[in-house]
Amino acid sequence: MSSPLLMLASLLMLTRTLAAAAECDPDREPYRYKEFVIIKSSSSFKEATESAAQAAAELKVRLNLRGLSPDLRTGLTLSKAECTRSALAYPCYVPRGRWDDGTYASVEWSSKYDLFPKGLYLVMIASDVPGSSSNRGMLDAARRVFPKAYAKQAKMYVGCRP
Repeated sequence: MSSPLLMLASLLMLTRTLAAAAECDPDREPYRYKEFVIIKSSSSFKEATESAAQAAAELKVRLNLRGLSPDLRTGLTLSKAECTRSALAYPCYVPRGRWDDGTYASVEWSSKYDLFPKGLYLVMIASDVPGSSSNRGMLDAARRVFPKAYAKQAKMYVGCRP
């Protein structure tokens, strides 16, 4: 006869396994198109972060650099501690667009986005589904200060999330 604690632990594991299987429906497409509002691209991380700080101040959005730093292998990386917390090998970089839509000023690595020029730091100020009113509003606001701002779509891996 097993202990109640062991039975409870087994039940919890079974529940988690079933929930994960339900989220990872093999018929569900794990990629979605996202649209990003970009004000600048640069080969210089320092220049891109300065532009992101300026954009945050001018457009009154939150500066959210996510603690990223340049890395020769991955373009950008999270800290060792954050990679470990996320169960990823260091260096690690997860591009915006998976589940973090909204407005922000951020620097992202262009090589992780399909159909974007490779090897550049992108200064992004928003992401959402293509054609969203929030992205259109941010693009309009950005063009008053940054006339070359544009919106671009990319197909992003979003995994097994609903």
